[in-house]
Amino acid sequence: MVEKNTNNQSIIFKIEEKRITIDIFSQSVRKFFNLIENVATNVAGKSKALEWLLSVKPGSIVLEAKPESVKESPELAKKTMAVLNDGFRAISERSKRPEYFSDFALSNLFELGSMVGLGDKGIRHIIGIGEVYYDISPKSVAYIDEILGTDTKAYGTIEGELLALKIRGKLTFSIWETLTGKEVKCYFSDELYDDVISAIRKRVSVYGLIHYNKKGIPLRVQIENLMQFPEDSELPKFKDIIGLFRE
Repeated sequence: MVEKNTNNQSIIFKIEEKRITIDIFSQSVRKFFNLIENVATNVAGKSKALEWLLSVKPGSIVLEAKPESVKESPELAKKTMAVLNDGFRAISERSKRPEYFSDFALSNLFELGSMVGLGDKGIRHIIGIGEVYYDISPKSVAYIDEILGTDTKAYGTIEGELLALKIRGKLTFSIWETLTGKEVKCYFSDELYDDVISAIRKRVSVYGLIHYNKKGIPLRVQIENLMQFPEDSELPKFKDIIGLFRE
């Protein structure tokens, strides 16, 4: 939690970025509004009971959403803000499943936290209500995994031997991962096709969104980058390295 905010009748969504694409920005904003609109629907017992009035604040990328009742009691907007605040606190403190937070709302919150750290496009999401701001990070939303029973997702790198290429339907291949010796399925785009073909039966390193099981074992990867390691015959020999030092 960071900073302080004096307005507890609006919700702040802040995106701090190194470099952000339009696609990532639109994903972030969509997931944020999916979250707050779904919670508002559950509080009211029906959809469209609240309108969210949007304003843009100075800063990195700062949006302010203020709820306004539509033919409902003015107390509905106040209650919704309190539910959202209690929910973010419950998730960050790992205390309980938030009331009125459906699986859909929790999934959007989890995906917001999981979007942090996309290579050189690293971003940081912050949500603020009342006097506190909540840092929406992989660590802060990890408790949602326990609530929903979903796999953990995070960006990272794995290494292993590339085998079992499949080009029908979705492009996939399998890596026998170095640390566990287990098969990890990898999904890739057409742009990486030539790199994948040239790396068959070779040791590679792949970077992308990794899905782990509850024991932390990687299951599958949506890869963004692939690097092929050199063959043993291409590596310098011990005597060559010693020769460099002698020179």
